[in-house]
Amino acid sequence: MIGSMFRKAWYSDSATLSLDFTTGVLDSRLTFTRSSTVATYIDSSGYVASASTDVPRFDHDPTTLAPKGLLIEGQSTNLARRSDDFNTSATDGTNWNASGYTAGTLSTTLPDGTTGNARRISIASGSGSFRSSAITVTASTTYRWSFWARNNGGSQARFRVWNVSAGSSIVDYSQSANNYVSQVGGANNTSSTWVRVSVSFTTPVGCTSIFVYPCSSDSGTVDLLIWGAQVEEGGLSSYIPTVASTATRDPDNCEILNLTTMGFNASSGTIYHDVGARTNTGSGRAYTFLPTSGVNNQIFEGSGKALSVYSSGSFVAQLGTQAASALKVAAAYAVDDYAVSVSGAAVVTDTSGALPASLTKLTIGGSAANAGAYLGGCIRVFKYWPTRLPDATLQSLTT
Repeated sequence: MIGSMFRKAWYSDSATLSLDFTTGVLDSRLTFTRSSTVATYIDSSGYVASASTDVPRFDHDPTTLAPKGLLIEGQSTNLARRSDDFNTSATDGTNWNASGYTAGTLSTTLPDGTTGNARRISIASGSGSFRSSAITVTASTTYRWSFWARNNGGSQARFRVWNVSAGSSIVDYSQSANNYVSQVGGANNTSSTWVRVSVSFTTPVGCTSIFVYPCSSDSGTVDLLIWGAQVEEGGLSSYIPTVASTATRDPDNCEILNLTTMGFNASSGTIYHDVGARTNTGSGRAYTFLPTSGVNNQIFEGSGKALSVYSSGSFVAQLGTQAASALKVAAAYAVDDYAVSVSGAAVVTDTSGALPASLTKLTIGGSAANAGAYLGGCIRVFKYWPTRLPDATLQSLTT
C-alpha cells in the first residue's frame, strides 16, 4: 500500500499538464469560447448564476455547495417561453393559462438568489390546471421538461406533458403515481427550499405540439411556487432563460491549441481524468486529442469507451466502459501498447495498433469537430504525463 501511494504521488507531481477545475481557475494554456450572451450554472452559494460570452462556468452542488468542476455542455434550446414570469396575460400567443387555479405572485428569494416575484399557483379545493402555450416539437424525439418548484403549504400537486396533436397525456405524474409534492419539500412545507424537478419523455408518432403543466388536475389544496421552466431536446442541461421567444445556449469549447505547451509526446503518454455525472451518455467525451483539421486521427474518452484510439480512419483500440455516473480513468498509449483502468478496476490492455498521426490540439469535455460529443457535465481534474506509466500506476491513480 505504501509503495502504491508513493507511486501515485510521484507520478502526479511529474505530470506536464495538471488541471484542477474545482479551484474555479482556468489554466492560461487553455482557450475557452462560448458565443451565448448568457449561460447559467450553480455558484458557490448554491444559486443559479449567469456567465456571459466566453466566460467558463465552474459549477457547484446546489445542496452541499461542493465544487463540481468545469461545466461543458453542447448547444441546447429552451422551447418553453416566458420561463421566469409565467405571464398569463401576454397577447402574443406566449401566455401561460390558468384554469381553476389562482395564478398570483409571491415575493421571495428566487433560485437565482434575487428577491422577486415567483409565480404562485393556488387553489383551496377542487381541480384545475396551469399550462404553457403550445410548444412546437418533433415526433419520436426525446425531450426533457424541467422547472424549479417550492411547496408553499399545499397538500398535493401534479405535473403533466400533453400531446396537443392527439389530445392525450405523454407524462402524467400525480400524487398517487409519483407523489410530486414530496419532491418539493413535502406537504405543508413553507421553507425557502427550491427543488429542480425534471422528467424525460419521448414524443409519440405524429406529435408536433405539446403543452407542459407545472400543476394539473389534482383535487385538494394546492399552493405552489414555480420558476425557471425549460423544455429541451435530449438530456437535462443548465437553465436557459426565455421571454417571448425561445432561447439557445451555444456550446462550450475548452481547448489547448498547441500541444507543445503541455509537453505532449506523440510516441507515448498517459492521460488521467476525473468527471462527474454526465447527461450526454451516448457520445459525450471527457477529452479528445485531434489534428489541426480532419478527424481521421484521434485519442479520446467517450462513445461508450474509456479509451478509444482512431488511426488513419480506423479504430485500433477501444478499451474499458464509459459510465454515466462519476468516474476516474487513467489511460496509456504507445505503439502496440494501449491500456486503461476505470475507477480502480484491473487494467485492460490492447497490444496491437498504430499510433494516430499529427495530433496538434486537445479539447476538454467535447469537440467542435463533433456537435454531439459534448460532455453534458463537469470535469474535475485532467492530467497528462509524456510517458507510458506502468499498469499498476494506472490502477493506483484511479483508486
